[in-house]
Amino acid sequence: MLQIESISKQYSTKVLLTDASAHLRPNSRVGLVGPNGAGKTTLFRMILGEESPDKGWIRKRPRLRIGYLPQELETITGKTVLDAAHRDEYPEHEAKRILMGLGFTEIDFDRHVEKLSGGYRMRVALAHLLLSNPDVLMLDEPTNHLDKPTQRWFEQFLLQSGMTLLIISHDTAFLDRVVTHIWELRHHKIEEYRGNYSLFRKLKAEKDAQLQASAARQSKEIARVQKFVDRFRYQANKASQVQSRLKQLEKVKRIEIQRDPKRVKFRFPLPSTSGRQVLDLAGASKRYGEKVVYKTLDFSVERGQRIALVGENGAGKSTLLKMLAGVLPPDTGTRTVGHGVTLHYFAQHQAETLNPEHSILESLEEVTKHAEMNFLRGIAGAFLFSGQDQKKPIKALSGGERNRVALARMLVEPANTLLLDEPTNHLDPASVDVLTDALAEFPGTIIFISHDPTFLARIATRVVEIEEGQARNFIGDYEYYLWKKAQEFESIKETSEELERASPPSSGPTRAMEQQVLPKGRGGERRDLSKTQARLEKQVSRAETEISEAEGKIKTREAELADPKLYEQFDRWNLLHQEQEEWKRNLERLTARWESLSAELETVKQQLVSLG
Repeated sequence: MLQIESISKQYSTKVLLTDASAHLRPNSRVGLVGPNGAGKTTLFRMILGEESPDKGWIRKRPRLRIGYLPQELETITGKTVLDAAHRDEYPEHEAKRILMGLGFTEIDFDRHVEKLSGGYRMRVALAHLLLSNPDVLMLDEPTNHLDKPTQRWFEQFLLQSGMTLLIISHDTAFLDRVVTHIWELRHHKIEEYRGNYSLFRKLKAEKDAQLQASAARQSKEIARVQKFVDRFRYQANKASQVQSRLKQLEKVKRIEIQRDPKRVKFRFPLPSTSGRQVLDLAGASKRYGEKVVYKTLDFSVERGQRIALVGENGAGKSTLLKMLAGVLPPDTGTRTVGHGVTLHYFAQHQAETLNPEHSILESLEEVTKHAEMNFLRGIAGAFLFSGQDQKKPIKALSGGERNRVALARMLVEPANTLLLDEPTNHLDPASVDVLTDALAEFPGTIIFISHDPTFLARIATRVVEIEEGQARNFIGDYEYYLWKKAQEFESIKETSEELERASPPSSGPTRAMEQQVLPKGRGGERRDLSKTQARLEKQVSRAETEISEAEGKIKTREAELADPKLYEQFDRWNLLHQEQEEWKRNLERLTARWESLSAELETVKQQLVSLG
């Protein structure tokens, strides 16, 4: 379908690829991974014919139709969502089905594309690509602006479509669920692995360990032979043996261990301490035309909190962050900034505001009047820019590298409050780890938006869910938020099922309804609590049985997946692995439910004891 043959590519002194080869097979789904700046987007451009390799060839099957979703989209003007998504030759109802799967409603179909947020413009472009049904679909960071329900729909669409995919993504969970192969850009080559991202990491570690062991054995043998040569070099009776071993050394092909770039650790500069109350919105409202985002919102932030804003796309998370940052005034209401508060705001498209002609160091210089060059070099190095790379112009950087520069600019002048809108977008996993470590140690206040579950889990100490213009607080980390949501879902589901079972045939009041109206005596209260206790004991027992069954299934599947023979049937291995992951998530929900029911049962028992 598509053959990459011994290609080389470099810009000035920056080498991207050297004699690299790969083969894209029909119906394969390939994740293209590697550090920011390794050449992923450049490889895409060469496949599309927008650039040419310095050496080598990229051969395509005749009349091969390629669809491409870039990181940065051209602005579409004068078209509605529906018009932009489909052409005459594609059925309109199919366009509507895909648009609705991507999070649009029928009301949105007539909206003009230029009035949409960047995330929704990307979805329109994605819908157009999916409708065109290309032979090869190339996607550059497709999940950056998708909320969880939309991403689940998108993943299922890709899996069921049978399209050949080549995907750049730093969302490793997405790659785990979707891809069948990984192409890693490493040391200027394309190294191919069969399997999803987790299996790739395992196989890569095993391969590196084997190479290290082979190099160590070779080094030991070379040292042994060299020791013999050095010892007997000048002894006539050993001359022939010495010459034989010298020839042996000359023929040895040395195993070279190429090191990956060293992971850099950095810390945000220590800022001055703010007052206890950091930010406050009182009676804030905001609307865009006829769309009301907030009617009246009260929101306060205290020193040291790390607040994650969560909710579906379009709920108003970025709008709230902008109002808190002071870059977007509320229509009504007040914004109060606390004593000693200093702010840094990182917008979702912050990298687009950088001067493309400036170098990395010049871009850092823009935001300070007195910092020394050595200090700026140190900050650039902390964000994985070293040596001559620090003099590269912004226009020559990849999307991930530009994001790193935009984040680095926040370090030049310390602030005690950070407002971050999707800070990990376009960052490779190594860069995300570096940023996450630094933010976890940051002593100030952080309010942020992210779709990255690992980032959310490590940073958040308070979660605020935005829905229908309301901000709902969860005082706890992201795991606590997920547990509470699962608990609420199960409670609603169970209540609904119980109401259905208890639904009376007549329209008269039920006994339960009468009990709610009539005052209860002590005996009636005891009877109700006893019934509740019996019901809860059954539910706890049932939950324990379900947990035991789930753990047994997972243990059996682990033994099945450990069979080396199954690795040869990767599609089956991947299917079984995904099913096991779903079982594990279900086990977490069951365990959370069991904990909730057990706590409720304990409370009822205590109430019964207090009644005597």
